[in-house]
Amino acid sequence: MDSQLPPPAPADPRDPQADSRDSQADPHDPHGPHGSHDSPPPLTERHFSLGDWRVRVLLGHDCLDDVAQALTGLDADRFVFVTDDTVQGVVASKLAGVVEQTAPALLLSHPPGEAHKNLATLSRFIDLSLDFKVTRRSVVVAVGGGIPGNIAGLLAGLLFRGIRLVHVPTTVIAACDSVISAKQAVNTAHAKNTVGLYHPPELIVVDFGVVAMGSPRDMRSGTCETVKNALAIDPGQIPTLRRLLRPRADYTASDLEEIFELSLAVKSRLLLEDPHEKYSGVLLEYGHTVGHALELASAAPGSGAVPVKHGEAVALGMAVAADVAHRLGALGADAVATHEELIERVGVCRCLTAGLDTETVMHHIGFDNKRGYEAHTSSDVPMVLLGALGVPLGLGQHYLTPVPRRAVRAAVDELLRRGRECDGGHDRGHDAHG
Repeated sequence: MDSQLPPPAPADPRDPQADSRDSQADPHDPHGPHGSHDSPPPLTERHFSLGDWRVRVLLGHDCLDDVAQALTGLDADRFVFVTDDTVQGVVASKLAGVVEQTAPALLLSHPPGEAHKNLATLSRFIDLSLDFKVTRRSVVVAVGGGIPGNIAGLLAGLLFRGIRLVHVPTTVIAACDSVISAKQAVNTAHAKNTVGLYHPPELIVVDFGVVAMGSPRDMRSGTCETVKNALAIDPGQIPTLRRLLRPRADYTASDLEEIFELSLAVKSRLLLEDPHEKYSGVLLEYGHTVGHALELASAAPGSGAVPVKHGEAVALGMAVAADVAHRLGALGADAVATHEELIERVGVCRCLTAGLDTETVMHHIGFDNKRGYEAHTSSDVPMVLLGALGVPLGLGQHYLTPVPRRAVRAAVDELLRRGRECDGGHDRGHDAHG
């Protein structure tokens, strides 16, 4: 039976859990801004709740000094920064250098890419953190995209059964999606995010001036999760996305802050009632069943494919989900066309799948982490599907539909065929989409 979530309720200013959308940090607050009249605008403060756990969010533009000040105000005895080799010299080293004036700081870095989001990296970082003599008063700070963010989250959740975690996202996908969650996980050879736990952040600080420095391809990847939220959960955001999205991804910091606000509005609503994302929060997995498989298949050694970024994979996974729902007679052609339109507006092209084969993608789909929420057979794939925009088809309380593997295979075949035949002149793996 089709089901639809209730419309989002406006925040009640009397409710301490309400999103403080218009508040700004007190200039006298140690977490807040400093400097003269010519300094960047004050940090804006938001909040969202993971069940009973309230997360503080600080937003600003070109505000790394304020980010560092917010960290030093946490009264930590030690800081452990987790980043990747790309972000280390640009942001993480600067922050670590500032906070080291008040407490010792350890900088842990790994090569960029999904191949390093694994137990080996995590184990090495655990040993280095213990060698550094972290305690329960220490703080783990994730600086970078979703990969160091997840590694840091798992590190913080495991040390002494949980120490404080702060996110300083530097990519659109991290700021608008992965850090707004308690889920922390690393990959295995079988599938993405198969080993993990739930550990909420205490603080998220976003400098949109830094986020806006990302490559156009990273921008495209990041905005795909916001598109997913609109298609699966809140189609009322689609007109705003039509105004904001552009294939060249030449977004300003203010554009990115607006995209962030769209994501926070949807995710904070779901996380308040489902902090572990096991029930209504499973809707956030729309497009991920096939998307995760595309990521892993494209990153496999010898695949001959260009590694597909997470958001790109989710966009293509949504295209497959819409195709599957249409083949099953559940989703109308107009809704499928809206999927196609928004994916095109983002600038993600099916040419990214060139070099992938159906068997490898289907193998990884078989290890999808949503297996077991509902009973299903080996011939079915549990997927989040839509009966209309914003209307999930799911059976039971997890919004999942068992789909015959042959229907998923047919839709994957079609996606890969269109990728092979793409003649749009797109530069796969670089920044020429659109």
